[in-house]
Amino acid sequence: MPQRYIIDYIEFPSSDGQATRRFFGEAFGWSFTSYGPDYAGIDTAGIDGGIDAGAGRTKAPLTVIRTEDLERAEREVVAAGGVISTPAYDFPGGRRFHFREPGGVELAVWIEKA
Repeated sequence: MPQRYIIDYIEFPSSDGQATRRFFGEAFGWSFTSYGPDYAGIDTAGIDGGIDAGAGRTKAPLTVIRTEDLERAEREVVAAGGVISTPAYDFPGGRRFHFREPGGVELAVWIEKA
């Protein structure tokens, strides 16, 4: 059976997470769930997302693709010419890795924890 890959999350980097949350809340009426001092989930934007104010954040919005088999996804990304930029790691709710596609865009693939 073919593996499904679905874009289902986007992360916005921010040098000031509070200001970004305030802006999105005022401009678009979005609400948020705090996951610590440097990260907030976006609850009402029509697609799941987050605001990452952590020191190691990406410098551009990060599209995150959900999968059913993370190891297989990593093999397929590499076989297609992608380059792993952040090896797989655990985070609350799942596990993911980051990669750059041949044109240079960084994306991530994640799997939900069982």
